[in-house]
Amino acid sequence: MKIAMVFDGLQVGGIERVGADYAKILSQLGHEVTIINLRPNLTDMEQEFPQNCKFIHFNYPRKFAPEQYAQLIKTNIVGKFLYPIAYLTLSVFNLIYKVVYRLTEGRKETYDITIAFASHFNDLTFVSYGYAKTKKKMCWLHGALYGYLLISDGYLNLYKKIKNLIVLVDDAQEEVLCYNHGLDLNIEKMYNPTFIKDRVVDTDEVSRLQKQYGKFMVMVSRFDYPHKDQYTVAKALEIVRSQYKQDISLVFVGTGPEETKVKEFVDGFSDEIKKYIYFVGNQSEVQNYYKAAYMLVHASVAGEGLPTIMLEAMAYDLPMVVTDSKTGPREILKDNQYGILCRVQDADDMAKKISLLCSDDVLYQSLKEKGKVRLKDFEPQTIKNQLKEVLEKIINS
Repeated sequence: MKIAMVFDGLQVGGIERVGADYAKILSQLGHEVTIINLRPNLTDMEQEFPQNCKFIHFNYPRKFAPEQYAQLIKTNIVGKFLYPIAYLTLSVFNLIYKVVYRLTEGRKETYDITIAFASHFNDLTFVSYGYAKTKKKMCWLHGALYGYLLISDGYLNLYKKIKNLIVLVDDAQEEVLCYNHGLDLNIEKMYNPTFIKDRVVDTDEVSRLQKQYGKFMVMVSRFDYPHKDQYTVAKALEIVRSQYKQDISLVFVGTGPEETKVKEFVDGFSDEIKKYIYFVGNQSEVQNYYKAAYMLVHASVAGEGLPTIMLEAMAYDLPMVVTDSKTGPREILKDNQYGILCRVQDADDMAKKISLLCSDDVLYQSLKEKGKVRLKDFEPQTIKNQLKEVLEKIINS
């Protein structure tokens, strides 16, 4: 089949990394894959996609999406009048802009399935409004259905047009369907795969990292609060060293809009603490950091989908302490069965759990072994079989 995957830019991030993995699986299944990048200035992750993928760059920012403005209804009485105007104006604009796409980038291709993969307003609108000529439409929800509907009713309006949805977790899904009568949605639950075990580990680099940072915990995430919460992790490190007297350091891998503020926050610590916190930016060979680290730490306030970072860490036998943010961490770790959950925005609780993992070798080794078992549910072959069935079901519906 010919399949198009539509993204809201291909900057460095978890959704983009997962998208590259799915593009690889689709290629392995024999499908012809086209990647449509709606923010052509963001291309850092394009190199992670299979070489046989075709790329189309077409500028379609979120401000072009009519449903982006559905939240105006919840603001005040002025918003209730502004939303219909914005919706009608942009709907007409989209009819014209779709013709532009069809006459330029989209003039030659017709797809069997087109997927809004980022599940942001622009790629969802691009797919639901039929910019790309396609037989079937799909979208990926990087979390639970209810999480998106809490943000905006605009998402539901777009899902109705697309119909075929993939969710990572199905928490509260029955409630959503019960209280939104007459929804004709085809919803499938599917975990994200991880291919990071295919990457070659540089043992010399691993040794260098361990020598440079000593015994360290690592957080691999974009600096983008409240979706990622480096503040709580940094504060937890301060507590771990000062109160629990654990000799461990912290390495932040990643960049993002909140990085400067996090660094300023860390500058408020004593010199004796902040010298053990390191900011190393984006790392293309992140597997070396997983292999060198003692544990993974991860935190979010606004909630998670199904954090790829946690799966990658499991692939390198890393025990982990993760905030119990909705909804992905608990889906992966269950009730502390495969890792340790701590309270959201609670540095004291996180520090307590980190210290426990540092001091209890039996627990540490147990979580390493249990992580290997849990990882089997996310292996590429498992996901490949599920995806094949889902695609066949959609194309034959």
